[in-house]
Formats: sequence, C-alpha cells, structure tokens
Amino acid sequence: MKKTLCILLCAVMLSGIFASLPLSTSAASKKAKAVSLKKSSAALKITKKNGKTKYGTTSIKVKKAKGVKIKKTTFKSLNIKVAKVSKKGKVTAKSRGTANISVKVKYTKNKKTATKNLTFKVKVTDNRKKDPSFRGKLSAFSNKLYTISAENQKGNYVMSPASIYMAMAMLYYVGDDDVKKEIEELAEMNSNDFSQTGELYDSLTKEYTTQDWETGEKKVTGKVSISNSIWLNDSEKFNLDMVKKLAETLYCESKTAPFSTDNQAANNQLREFIKEKTNGLIDRDFELSADTLASLVNTLYFKDNWEDSLNTKKMDFTGSDGKTAKREFLIGEYIKGQVQENDVCEYFYARTDHGYKMKLILPKDGYTLKDAMTADNLNEINTQTEFGDVDANGREHRTRCLFPKFKIDADTPLKEILSKNKYLSKTFEAFNSELTDKPLLVSDIKHTAVLDVNKDGIEGAAVTIMIMEAASIAPPEQIVYHDFVLNKGFGFILTDPEDVVLFEGQITDP
Repeated sequence: MKKTLCILLCAVMLSGIFASLPLSTSAASKKAKAVSLKKSSAALKITKKNGKTKYGTTSIKVKKAKGVKIKKTTFKSLNIKVAKVSKKGKVTAKSRGTANISVKVKYTKNKKTATKNLTFKVKVTDNRKKDPSFRGKLSAFSNKLYTISAENQKGNYVMSPASIYMAMAMLYYVGDDDVKKEIEELAEMNSNDFSQTGELYDSLTKEYTTQDWETGEKKVTGKVSISNSIWLNDSEKFNLDMVKKLAETLYCESKTAPFSTDNQAANNQLREFIKEKTNGLIDRDFELSADTLASLVNTLYFKDNWEDSLNTKKMDFTGSDGKTAKREFLIGEYIKGQVQENDVCEYFYARTDHGYKMKLILPKDGYTLKDAMTADNLNEINTQTEFGDVDANGREHRTRCLFPKFKIDADTPLKEILSKNKYLSKTFEAFNSELTDKPLLVSDIKHTAVLDVNKDGIEGAAVTIMIMEAASIAPPEQIVYHDFVLNKGFGFILTDPEDVVLFEGQITDP
C-alpha cells in the first residue's frame, strides 16, 4: 500500500514539473502572428493590345489573428518608378523592375496597441513589343531624353529631341568606336539606324505654300526646316575627307571661324548664323571659348497655323502653387475622336493646317505631371492611332481642346544631365576622331528651345551645339619586359576558371 502511494505521489510531482516547463520551440512557432500578409509578393506584367497599354495590378491583403483589431494600415512604395500603391493597398505596375511596398499596420490586442512593419515585394516585367523601326526607336529616344531632362523641372520647360538627335548623329560620325558605342547605348540604336538619319533630315525640311491666282504670288503658310553645320577653328588643320563625309551623309555645311584668335568675332558669326536659321527666334551669344576646336551645330525651325482659326476666352488656370488666376485660353475646333485615358492621365490633340499635332496631356486627380510624363507613358500616347471616332453604337464623337496660350524659352544643360545619368562618359573625357590628328573631347552641349503657341498657330525654334576641344591624353607608359626562367626544381598548380585545383605537384628533374 505504501509502495503504491509513493508511486502516485511521484507521478503527481512529475506532472507538476512538466506542466511548469515552457512550451517547446516547435509549439511556440505554431502560435499565430498578430498580423501578417496573406501573400508577401506578386509578379505583375505590362502588356499592350489594340494600341492600348494595360498595367498589371494586385491588392495587398492583411490578415489578423483572433482577438486582434486593426486600427490603421498605411502603404508606401519604395520605388514609385516601378510600382505605385493606393491608400487601400492596390498596387499598379509602372515600369520594368522590382519594388518593395512598405506596409505599416497599427493594431490592438488585449487592449494593448502595437505596430507591425511588413514588406510586400513586386516584380514587374514589360511585355510590350517595342517598335523596331527607326522612327519607333527615335520616338522612344525622344521620350527617354525628355524624362531625364525634365526630372527636376518645376516650371515651364521645353526641349527639342529632334534637334538633339541630329547633333548626336553628327557626333556619332565624328567619334571613334567608343563614342559610337556610348551614343548607341544612349539612343538604343545601332549603326543601321543612324544611317537613316539623312531620310529624317529630308522629312524635316518642308515648305508649304499657297498661290494667289490673281497675282501669281506664292505665300508661305507653313514651314519646317533643319540645318546641320560644323564650325572649325580657322587656325587648325582638319581632315577634309571627314568634313566631306558629314556633308554627304547629313547635309552638313562647314564653316570656319577665328575662335582662338578673335573669339568675339567667331561668336558673333555663329550668333548671326543661328539667328538667320531660326527666323530670329534665337538671338544670343553662346560664348564658345577660345579653346573651341570644332563645334557641331544643329538648328530647327517650325511654323504652322491651326487647321481652323481659334477663338479665345478668359478662363481659370490653377498653377503649381495651387493658386488660380485668369488666363487667355485658346478654343480649338472639334476634331473627330474623344479623349483617351490611362491610369495616370487623359489626353487628346489639336491639329495644325498641315497635319502636325499638339498632343495635350492632363494628369488625373492625385497624379502629378511627373507621373504623366514618364517615358513609358509618353511612348503609349505617341503611338495612339485610334481616338474612338465612332463607338459600338455607331455614334460619331468629336472633341475640342481648350488650353492656355503660352510662350516658353528654355535652356537645357545636357552635359550635366547626361553625366548625372552616366551617359557618354568617354565622350566627355577624350576620344580620337578622323576629323583631326588631335584627341578631342565634348566640353559642353548647349541646347536652347523656344515655342510660341497662340491663337494663330505655333512657331518654334531650337539649337543644339556640341562643343569640341582638344583633349589631354597622357602618353602611354613605358613597357618593361621580364623573363621568368624556371631552370631548377619548381612546383605547379592547375585550376579551373573558378580556381578549383585540378592538379598540383612539383618538378625536380624533367
């Protein structure tokens, strides 16, 4: 009896000891987390069908344990260029890449408040097919160039991608293989694309006229003109074969000017040339230095009237500071089609007399101009061909644009912008050229654009100047040669490319 009682007492004591021990690690790990994500990642796609781009979406869902009450959840994209997220956790793809979405959850449990930080990972792939044609690539380059140039622009801004491309094309022909490679990477083009630049030049040289049947006099009603020129320091010697090549392939004029001996006279000469080519819209001293060896200069001029005369009306316009003021708006004629839209903006166009289009882009509420003017979004808008002239019910749609008249004059510090984005590094340092025996470098790129949009039409001009100076290239180091003579016992190791030893040993008597 005593033995049985002893056994029972021991059992009770052991059960008490085991009950007082902490839970095992595996048991604790099964304990539900207060808050977590139903899924922690997603793969989104950007696709294009029937001329419209579709940006993939997903929603972030938070799950909670029993007894937990969520008070507030906030979402923030850590890479808004790749993916954006709404206040309710809807994630929308924007461009190719990866992005983390920060999820901050404030909750209560057992009357205690706590905060949990979670991370949702997004991978975006762009499955849209790029236009492989030269014009398609040129459009993509133009929009890419605008995006990086306008990144920090807060006020009115204008640039001319066509003018910049032409100057780049001249530099492409003048540069060595390294320069060509850098420009190809920047423009995402190849040598075959650049060989088509002459055709682009032809398309940007047009004059539209009407004839008075009574007097026989012709009147210019619209014009687009472009010019390429190379300006050479008149005290230097140059390879005329390269100058001739530029003339044959890119219709490039050659000019000489005394940059080193009479710098002001050279700048005055350049100023008058640009003023003439831009119909007086650009009249300034670009102050090229006395060290200028050669400069590649492109000018672009455009003028056309609206397809129909526009009316004007004073209307409210809200500026970037949030203040509203009266401005003079242009009221266009109704054009077949209706306003198009995507996630970030709405867009339509006004048309000139000879078919040129001014595409107007309006960010949606909650979005900024920076959101709307990304390269991807601009590419989508620029390739839009259908504007819903007729709907499924057979109804015809017409739309007119009402927008303020404006005049902009802007300079773009292209060298600074390209350097910041790590483009053309060797071009800005030193390169060899068939143009001259001296090594060259692009010391600066000057770009000015002017655009005047009024009730009569559009007039604009641009100039791009690639300034080249002599570069200082250090002479090659003297090479010293040494012989390693294994004329007595030696060891050896034979490895694979990852340094895994395949054989090792020694030779004492070969």
